[in-house]
Amino acid sequence: MRDARPARQEQRQQTRAKLVEAALRVFAEQGYDHATVEEISLAAGYSKGAYYFHFDSKEEVLLELLTLWIEEHTRRLRQFQELGGETTLALVKAVESLAYRDDSDAQWPLLLPEIWVQSHRNEKVRKALQDAYVGWARLLEKAFDAMERDRHVRMAVRPNVAAGLVLATYDGLALHSNVVPGRAESSRMLSALVSALLASPEQATQPVIPPNVRRTVRRKR
Repeated sequence: MRDARPARQEQRQQTRAKLVEAALRVFAEQGYDHATVEEISLAAGYSKGAYYFHFDSKEEVLLELLTLWIEEHTRRLRQFQELGGETTLALVKAVESLAYRDDSDAQWPLLLPEIWVQSHRNEKVRKALQDAYVGWARLLEKAFDAMERDRHVRMAVRPNVAAGLVLATYDGLALHSNVVPGRAESSRMLSALVSALLASPEQATQPVIPPNVRRTVRRKR
């Protein structure tokens, strides 16, 4: 007789995944504080009993969503090593991927403000975010440092400052995209920032003037 335990285990995993996806939609549309376990259960097509079989509280599913978000962004940043090693292009592409979104994660930008708000009210959320950002900052600082050390790139700012600027800009773009949608634009903005940070101080401060205008200015002098 075939063992039914693997099939039951797979079904439980599918149910849990559907509840998490439903929580993402409900939190994004209604806000965490206004959402209820009953609404999440209905959105997933299950009863409240099924919800409480997998999660003890509404907070628990929020923490699971936060864990998924952190793991995905950590994976994207670690692409730096996978995209050809310590090169400028690899770093630009890895950072650019932070802001990339497809149709499967269109709800995430709406959830992020909720997560940041909850970080001021919930110690578990705050601790998870702090640990994530510290880890991301270290990854980026190490990458920028490698650019200076191994690729002899003269950066406009110190590696730790560059790491902080990238993460702060990402946060700003995440909020910006809720008001002015533009998935590709946010990625281009991040990649432009990294390229600027990897420019030498002379390049970073040189005014952007077309060559024909420069020639005209010289003749007038």
